[in-house]
Amino acid sequence: MDTRMGRESFGYTMSTVYEGAEAVLRLAVSPEVEGVTGADFDGKSEARADRQAYDPRARERLWTLSEQLCGRFLDAVDRG
Repeated sequence: MDTRMGRESFGYTMSTVYEGAEAVLRLAVSPEVEGVTGADFDGKSEARADRQAYDPRARERLWTLSEQLCGRFLDAVDRG
């Protein structure tokens, strides 16, 4: 979205704040996606996450780092 964080992080934007809000609102309340869980979206289209998101070792490394950085805040989270 065209936000300061987006511009400073990536150097460009691909959508407006309105388009981003519309996509988030659709995922929250639209009957089209009711019952859809565990899916990734790019705007309003279902998409694949970055390849690394499917790598069990990468997910474990991320979890370990998150525990180190956030500690007790993760105690109640189920790793499921």
